[in-house]
Amino acid sequence: MKQIRYIHAADLHLDAPFRGISRETGDQLARILKEATFTALDRLAQLCESERPDFLALAGDLYNAEEHSIKAQLRVSDMFRRLEGLGIPVFLAHGNHDPLDSRLPSITIPENVTIFGADVGRVPVEKDGETVALIHGISHVRAKEGRNLAQLFTRDPEKDCLQLGVLHCTLDTAADADRYAPCSLADLRAAGLDAWALGHIHAGGVISAESPFAAYSGSTQGLHINEAGPHGCLLVTATRNGAGFSFESSFRTLGPVAWQTVEIALDGVTQADELDRLLYSRLEALQSLAEPGCQAIVARLVLSGMTPLNAMLNDAENRRDLMERLAPLSSGTPGVWLKDIEVMTTPVIDRAEYLRRDDIMGCALRHSEELQDGSEKALARIT
Repeated sequence: MKQIRYIHAADLHLDAPFRGISRETGDQLARILKEATFTALDRLAQLCESERPDFLALAGDLYNAEEHSIKAQLRVSDMFRRLEGLGIPVFLAHGNHDPLDSRLPSITIPENVTIFGADVGRVPVEKDGETVALIHGISHVRAKEGRNLAQLFTRDPEKDCLQLGVLHCTLDTAADADRYAPCSLADLRAAGLDAWALGHIHAGGVISAESPFAAYSGSTQGLHINEAGPHGCLLVTATRNGAGFSFESSFRTLGPVAWQTVEIALDGVTQADELDRLLYSRLEALQSLAEPGCQAIVARLVLSGMTPLNAMLNDAENRRDLMERLAPLSSGTPGVWLKDIEVMTTPVIDRAEYLRRDDIMGCALRHSEELQDGSEKALARIT
């Protein structure tokens, strides 16, 4: 077989609570957030139905926590059975949020689903009587998996087909991540596999384009303001290229909620009505640039620059008033809700006024000017 197509997803975090969102944002956003991870799951199933990949690889953290809810388990069961009806195999490796020692035997796993255990397993993918791929995978045994699991993978020399590893891990190149199952790109290469479907890093991205192809798919739905932008999965096509494979991947958005931090410089903005129009227009622009299928944008405004409005913006009550003024944007398509406003502005400095002041700041500024004048006079004498 010349081409193998698979979908790689990870970090679904089903039933995530989305902490840090104020109740003042309203019931509509609360409903969207409550269903957001499940909406992403449904869209993943829809993508499998439309693309008909040779298999689906799920690289850990299917559930958000060890005490995964019955709702989450039943929705997973629904998806597994939907893919069983489509004849699509599923390969699941558990991660630090859903380790093996937290699994509950409360749903029946259909035959199309392979759940990897505490040791590396190898499972073939058959198509038209031919083995087209060999999937290697291992699960985290416990929540804080400290072993280098990548070092346990080895290529099967007897199988002349695509060999893919499914692993929830932290590469040493990853920044600001909890270091579970730590490993390096060298460890991945040493295993001799053709490709890796990785989980744990929510931002996603291709780590290695070849020898082997390795990628984090990212989370299917961003969970907080620091996980900005679209979230989803990867559709990967592996094409036989001599003794090996070449790879092409395309990102597919699944998450219905987008988090955005909007930085706005207020230099030259002097009037409150001017500020109001500026903020409104910037948030309207977010709506026009939203990904198809986006149901809600949750934004943080970061205001900077030198402005006479500095004192007004540093008053919490005034910020609440501004947020109320922007609330009608939540009725748009998609709706835009403000999480908060961060003020990093500075006041406009009246130099003459500061020179007249008797405090330490005025004295320092006068002294600075005296030194500057002295330096300029000295330079004039030299030249």
